[in-house]
Amino acid sequence: MRVEMTFNNAAIADHGYRRGDIYYTIKKAFTGKGLVCISEDELLAFEDTGHENDYAYMWNVIKSLMISDWFLSCASSCEFIDDDDTAEDVLSQAHLFKRRSTV
Repeated sequence: MRVEMTFNNAAIADHGYRRGDIYYTIKKAFTGKGLVCISEDELLAFEDTGHENDYAYMWNVIKSLMISDWFLSCASSCEFIDDDDTAEDVLSQAHLFKRRSTV
């Protein structure tokens, strides 16, 4: 399984971020969980290593990104691809990750 993402360079600049800093932050989150960075060009991608907890680790990082305003402002795509190559457009589901007020 893997996760692939792309970014809008104009949005990154408009928000005062640097692409290198965004990539560093995301890479640190995934590789810190033992996941492997397989692409860091226009496509930033990570894959599992076959360990038992890789799926949970990957989704924990994805969830953190989906509730981060900076990620949602700058990402153009974020897809989770399962072992059978079924792709899920995670970015289009960002609203499902936001915490709801319990007022």
